[in-house]
Amino acid sequence: MSLDLVISFVLAVLFVISTFLMIPLLFYIARTRIKEMDKVVYGFEFPNDNIFSVFFRVPNYSLIFLWKLYAEKNGFKEKIAHLDKGFRWPFVAVSLLSAFNIFLIIIMTLFINYGII
Repeated sequence: MSLDLVISFVLAVLFVISTFLMIPLLFYIARTRIKEMDKVVYGFEFPNDNIFSVFFRVPNYSLIFLWKLYAEKNGFKEKIAHLDKGFRWPFVAVSLLSAFNIFLIIIMTLFINYGII
């Protein structure tokens, strides 16, 4: 086995681990936190709360928590001031794990197809 395949295998294992961390967090957000964030951001609850719609709404909400400038620009700074850090961390964790997964896929593809080392 070449070194490129070993590195891509390690990256694939990291991808699977981070995905298995992200999916339960998404289910946790869907069952406990998403309704309250919908009320804060939009003023009402969405009637459709399946896991796929939650997956597409979570990055928008995590932007509000990650960057204060984004929250201030869109008028959410006062609306989210009452939310504690325990409420915020699942949104931020899912968003960062998604970005990490995309990064791993790109690097793994480069190692497999182009043999960087």
